[in-house]
Amino acid sequence: METFLKKTFPWYGWIRGSWFPVQYRKAFTILLLTVLLYVGGGVIVPGFLTLEQILLTLKLAAFIALFGLCQMIVIVAGGGGLDLSVGYTATLTAVLTASIMDGRNAYLGVALLVALVLGLLVGLANGALTSYLKLPPLVVTLAMADILQGIVNAYVAGKAITGRPSPVLVTLAARLTGVFPNILFVLIPVSILAILVFERTKWGQILFGVGANERTAYLCGINVKKVRFLTFAASGVLASLIGLLLLGNMGIAFKDMGSNYVMPSIAAVVVGGVPLAGGGGSYFGVILGSIFLQALTNLLTALGLGDAGKWLGFGIILFAMLSVYAGNRRSR
Repeated sequence: METFLKKTFPWYGWIRGSWFPVQYRKAFTILLLTVLLYVGGGVIVPGFLTLEQILLTLKLAAFIALFGLCQMIVIVAGGGGLDLSVGYTATLTAVLTASIMDGRNAYLGVALLVALVLGLLVGLANGALTSYLKLPPLVVTLAMADILQGIVNAYVAGKAITGRPSPVLVTLAARLTGVFPNILFVLIPVSILAILVFERTKWGQILFGVGANERTAYLCGINVKKVRFLTFAASGVLASLIGLLLLGNMGIAFKDMGSNYVMPSIAAVVVGGVPLAGGGGSYFGVILGSIFLQALTNLLTALGLGDAGKWLGFGIILFAMLSVYAGNRRSR
């Protein structure tokens, strides 16, 4: 991939090798690939390269990027961190809070409190089992996802899921301001805050330090277990709050509404240049990775390939990007 870009665009290597910040070089690659994808899609599919289509992509990619933040928080701290429970944490939140709000703004505060408590409990459980009992995060969060799915199924067994999101949530997650999706008014400040925390705060330095070298971090006096415990707690809370936004966007709650975001959120992190071993990457790259994956999904859908084509495309892109990043690591 890198070789192709350097041969196709002579200035690519100069930009990546000169003034461009190291943590954003992989993000720049994804940005260029996204532009190429849109240009190619515009040639193949009439109407693909339009402002309306681009804004739709940004709206849908915003949810992937938000779930990607959950993944990045636990991944950068190392230890094989992944959170496979984010989808059903969001789903359970949506199912429970839909009946609480039932289309009224008056109960939005109660719904928000329920979301915070639920997400925190899930995150604390994941963090305790992975950090203090040293169980594999993949196994723990997969088991938690199954537990939450079981709770959702038991809650809705034999009955329809009742309730609707509050008008405020609908406006925030589903409506437009002019042609601009309102969900971006959520993503933009969240992104700025996340980038500042990761890159400009002591907490961000600790996260990257723990992920880069656990032993060194421990010798420097950092409580590695506590740090990783808190990352899962943060991931759970964020996933639960995203469940409210999903509910507002879709208008109703239903089973599995958040599960389809688990794989794309992990893919966005990988494509965005965050090493799965932890210790590096940027959230800006995750956002661009989300946009790239959503644009790819839209193109495959426009070509009539549907879900099968989407998952095949995700798999191919993941293998390609992992191969590129692994090759870069070996060359260093």
